[in-house]
Amino acid sequence: MKLLLTLLFLSTTTIFAQSILKGRVVEKNGKPIYLANVYIEGTYDGSTTDSLGNFTFETNERGAKTIKASVVGRPLYSKPIELPYKELLIIQLQGSENRLQEVSIQAGVLQANSSGKNTVMSPLDIVTTAGSMGNIISALATLPGAQVAGENGRLMVHGGDASETQTYINGIRVAQPYTASPNEVPVRGRFSPMLFKGVNFSTGGYSAEFGNALSSILALSTENTIEQPKTEISLSSVGLGLGHTLQWGKNSLTFNSNYTNLKPYSKIITPDIRWTKPYENASGELIYRHQFKKGFLNIYGAYNFENMGLYQSDINYEEPIPLKKKSNNSYANITYSQDLGNRWAFHSGVGIGYLTDKLHHSDIYLPNDEKSLHLKGTLRKTWKNSIKSIWGIEYFDNNYKEEYHRQELAYSYGYHSKMTSLFTETTFGLLPNLIGKIGLRGTTSNLQSKKTIEPRASLGYALNKYTQLSLAYGTFHQQAPSSFLKYDPQLDWLAARHYIANYFYEKGGHLLRLEAYHKTYDNLIKYNSQTARYDSQYDNNGNGKVKGFDVFYKNTSSVKNLQYWISYSYTDSKRNEANYPHTVTPSYVYKHSLFIVGKYWFASLRSQLSLTNSIVSGRNYNDPNQTNFMNGRTKGYNNLSMSWSFLYSQQKIIHFSVSNVLGASPIYGYQYADRPNTQGIYDRRAIVPTAKRFVFLGYFWTISKNEKDNQLDNL
Repeated sequence: MKLLLTLLFLSTTTIFAQSILKGRVVEKNGKPIYLANVYIEGTYDGSTTDSLGNFTFETNERGAKTIKASVVGRPLYSKPIELPYKELLIIQLQGSENRLQEVSIQAGVLQANSSGKNTVMSPLDIVTTAGSMGNIISALATLPGAQVAGENGRLMVHGGDASETQTYINGIRVAQPYTASPNEVPVRGRFSPMLFKGVNFSTGGYSAEFGNALSSILALSTENTIEQPKTEISLSSVGLGLGHTLQWGKNSLTFNSNYTNLKPYSKIITPDIRWTKPYENASGELIYRHQFKKGFLNIYGAYNFENMGLYQSDINYEEPIPLKKKSNNSYANITYSQDLGNRWAFHSGVGIGYLTDKLHHSDIYLPNDEKSLHLKGTLRKTWKNSIKSIWGIEYFDNNYKEEYHRQELAYSYGYHSKMTSLFTETTFGLLPNLIGKIGLRGTTSNLQSKKTIEPRASLGYALNKYTQLSLAYGTFHQQAPSSFLKYDPQLDWLAARHYIANYFYEKGGHLLRLEAYHKTYDNLIKYNSQTARYDSQYDNNGNGKVKGFDVFYKNTSSVKNLQYWISYSYTDSKRNEANYPHTVTPSYVYKHSLFIVGKYWFASLRSQLSLTNSIVSGRNYNDPNQTNFMNGRTKGYNNLSMSWSFLYSQQKIIHFSVSNVLGASPIYGYQYADRPNTQGIYDRRAIVPTAKRFVFLGYFWTISKNEKDNQLDNL
């Protein structure tokens, strides 16, 4: 049910006449609170208090809703109310609970949560961004520091490649977070955005609780609440979906299923792909929740089956090569949280993943399978008003096997990795406006002979209640990616150090985030062949440096019903890795990237228009016809995407979206022939998108006893 959340958020706006909600926000002693944010949860309806603590705003909402109020340095206020509310609403905010709520550390942190201060995006922002097509990864690409290569669709952060980012669900690692795809066809994130309440995206300097990632952590979290019964149905130009939630007592069971088949779509809008078996996908996700008296159990499962066949171009062959791929990807995790009393809390979890991939490439057959296991347990303690600590232990088991078959030739290779990590981290208030965080992580592995010790530290300082400065430093290690480790399991740890400085400002619907960083790499993988092969020689003699800065500005208040953000990143990456003869800018890095995202709600048309315009600079590539290595550069390009969502009725929505409206023709790079032609020239072919545009049309219907129910509660 891709894009379902994007559409269903519109159902929060009704066709009834507007009502006015008035009130006052005060302290416990009755003193008015200035510039408190008051809003109805899950909507854009809200206001900011004046100097006397008064607020007033119009709303179309009816029925049971939740009113929220927030101000820097105080706990979030939340109260259920029945709309329309004709009396004067008096909101009394509690005093500051402790110093740790007055200041937050923003360096390397991008939050997209349903509530809380200092978030650059809401979950709605993620799925209502034009061009994202309901894909979390594509939406995150509009944030500073993130890049997604058009030819593969994988997330890259601050000059690192895609293997340097790890994905977690409820604190448990997902070994295979992407769908399957042949070369030069972009993948998608496997998980539906409507299932997650919070998205924490790290651009570096992340917590000692996480490891085995050189650049970034993408942490997704589901809500610890019991869901209410509902049914969701979707029909679209590429498939159909069905979701249902059951609720009994303190239990709820939610499932979502989707089927995608590009065969009908390809007959109408022909992509630049010669399908022999148009892409087919059957997937499902399930969440079971149980509320104990002082604990919460969450069981999450996902399954993905993919099947495709096509002819793929290769400059080394006169005719396109037939390719077939079939993939089965299963993942499940179980997490349990328990309040132990006396400010102690316990959290544990286990995650299991199993992937089988069967690839036929001309006369070559490459089957592989990967089994992953993650066990984790943590204890948290709030010692007093200014100190919080966490201790944890986790175990990772990853077993990867691949076979190579070609005529009479057959052999297999792979690795079995076992890692154990211990970590601890303490956050403490140094001064009323200054907090610090110190963490330490240690890891041992059966494949690498030495242990890793990773110190992490960060500081946050509030200049005032609108402005914060923060710094972060950390040492990070990671095993070699499976594409190398399967050939040489004894490769050493890859290493990186992060230095980050951040400025954060938020006031009255305006948010500004500035970040500068410097990152160094050691022990990067080198090999002595044109491509990474089973018979290549590998070592850890590579290194690199990345420096840059990010700018993010978001405005939600200047024009009614309009929100927009501007994101710019400058990335200066230099690496000596792979088969590079010396240090150069890698071919996967954009030096400049600019995103402009805008969304406008047309009340009279019951519709939202969303536009995303991305502008990126060219990328380096190596031309073997020239003497200098990596001396070529592609042209930059501009990509404009749009979407239109129409509220047909309260629970029926029609959605239309188009990517690359202006028909840009980007070149991501070039593939050169392995050998020169008779004139001594290496021939080449351009690597371009498989389709100039993607057009999506969908119809979405929600069925529930509460006729105003919507998908917001699933975030």
